[in-house]
Amino acid sequence: MISVPGLSWACDGLAYARTLERAIVVERQRSGHDFDLIDAHFEYPDGVGAWLAGRRLGLPVAVTVRGKIVSLSRRAIRRMQIGAMLRGVDALIAVSASLAAWVHRIGGSDLSVNIIPNGIDETIFHSTGQADAKSRLGWDARARYVLAVGHLQRVKGFDQLVDVLPGVRRAMGDVRLVLAGSRRGEPRFQARLERAIARINAPQGNAPSIQFTGPVSGTQLNLMYNAADLFVNASRSEGWSNAISEALAAGTPVVATDVGGNREQIRSEEMGTLVSGDDLNALRTAMINALSKEWNRAVIAAHGRRRTHDRVAEEVLAVFERILANPPSSVAATGRGVETVPPPGRGASAAEVPA
Repeated sequence: MISVPGLSWACDGLAYARTLERAIVVERQRSGHDFDLIDAHFEYPDGVGAWLAGRRLGLPVAVTVRGKIVSLSRRAIRRMQIGAMLRGVDALIAVSASLAAWVHRIGGSDLSVNIIPNGIDETIFHSTGQADAKSRLGWDARARYVLAVGHLQRVKGFDQLVDVLPGVRRAMGDVRLVLAGSRRGEPRFQARLERAIARINAPQGNAPSIQFTGPVSGTQLNLMYNAADLFVNASRSEGWSNAISEALAAGTPVVATDVGGNREQIRSEEMGTLVSGDDLNALRTAMINALSKEWNRAVIAAHGRRRTHDRVAEEVLAVFERILANPPSSVAATGRGVETVPPPGRGASAAEVPA
């Protein structure tokens, strides 16, 4: 698609629509087959573009709302486009109740949203035993390890973990922080973070207390979840944290900031602890307390593996089938599908939020 520098935040939805429409037309002509539905993820440009293309081609559209809606809706023109899309598509899916609330805020309180949280691939993310995982990774059996996973971006809060680690080490001894993820954007933030890590690591010599691994495979990441004594999500904003789901499936306790869908994942004290997103003292204290506690990792893993990709697929398929059971024109005018999440003011029951 063509993206105009400086105007991409306003024009990319239309450009995406044109490109998608052409691709669908070309495929129709090439194969002789038609499409039944457009399934779009993220709100802009994907969701807006899919909605516009669907209207021109007569195809129903489902859009899954993810965590980017918070930042994407800050610009007024883009927010208006997203709001029109939310009211125009045939079905809305949100990966957390907190994101469903954002849909109501931007698109209107009368919109119905299907909450379908992400799942885990149980063939990759599962409990293997902590001692064996530490041995296979070559981690020091005498040290305690805190793991964090995400893009090297400010929103993921790695800088907050680096800030509190010295205090955690003073209280708990040899605690090491392992950061895993990609270097996606934000080079200035990355440079500041790397300087802070270097200052903390300097006195440790050959046994640095903070390690940034870069991207790792799913199999390697599962070993790291299993080997870790604690997983920490210090994000400043979240939709539904896949890393929390993966850590729980491995049986690893979690400390997380109380943002986005994190509260929907850490649903009991058996799973972990939630802290205020802007309170470093609370984060430090929660990490110290979690590292001091005996956790039932088998109970955590049993909870974590309940929500698999197969279960998510079944729930999404049910939404698609409801769309296809109705002519697109009868639904697109209102943007209302089958009500799964109530509008603000009534409150969702536990049964309406999948475990």
